[in-house]
Amino acid sequence: MSYATVAEYVARYGCVDDCALLQECLDDCSAVIDAELDRRGVDYADPSDSFADRLMRVCRSMANRLMPASGDGESDVPVGITAMTATAGPYTRTYSFSTTYGTPKMLPSEMALLGIGGARIGCGKIAG
Repeated sequence: MSYATVAEYVARYGCVDDCALLQECLDDCSAVIDAELDRRGVDYADPSDSFADRLMRVCRSMANRLMPASGDGESDVPVGITAMTATAGPYTRTYSFSTTYGTPKMLPSEMALLGIGGARIGCGKIAG
């Protein structure tokens, strides 16, 4: 089960060329959200309306970073690129990404929106 639907994604980010790919991205992002909530011990089995809305917003935001940026049918440049090099001579095109493309990852702001971000504290015995 995805936290966001294709229609909710399209309402925020516009039309996509491949709805099946979008659904896969939404499913993958929902699985990552589930894993993070499980890891933090958050009960999300029956979310309130406001928490369900935040889950949807985080899911579609994550999916937007995974989807190729086309919409106009002319661009095959994926979202999330931090640098791009294009050379006409020997036909070179190079992209650099901030994270591995295709791997859904929650941003700190998204974790905070779900109430699972923030600092951690720990202690340990120092050998001496």
